Amino acid sequence: MAHFTHTLMELALLVVVCLLLGVAIALLWLQRSRLSAVEEKLREIGTLAFLPDRVQALAKELEALAVDDVRAELDQLHKDLVRLEDIVSVPATAPATPPSRDQVVRAAVTRYLREEGFLSVVLMDEESDFTADPAVVQISALRNGVQMRGSVEVQGDMIGAVELDPSYTSFP
Repeated sequence: MAHFTHTLMELALLVVVCLLLGVAIALLWLQRSRLSAVEEKLREIGTLAFLPDRVQALAKELEALAVDDVRAELDQLHKDLVRLEDIVSVPATAPATPPSRDQVVRAAVTRYLREEGFLSVVLMDEESDFTADPAVVQISALRNGVQMRGSVEVQGDMIGAVELDPSYTSFP
């Protein structure tokens, strides 16, 4: 009987060791799966390691751009555009005659509004005669994405009063 108890104890010890071994294997497998998930995240983040180098290279490229040269070139283009508008406002058929009052008013209004940052300048009363002094011109133009409407008064060849309102103020 002593031998049977001894064998039963060994069997119980073997079962306990096997259970502990099974629990240890399960814990190792769980730890491995967590470690795999962490490694995957680290691989995804690993691409960010080159980000400082990329930002530094971009900063060098931006420094290499001559912003002042670009600005000077844009200013020169603006001056050329103003001269071109002045030339276009005078008809090519009569180079010896000075531009009419109507042409002077149209060119002055368009040039003024473009210098003030307006785009898509449209003279609303295209058919009107602007020979009066002062002449009042109804306009529509875009500025910073907002449609502006109103009037511009021209005295001589200078811009007088300018009354422009955003078109959304007239919406009920």
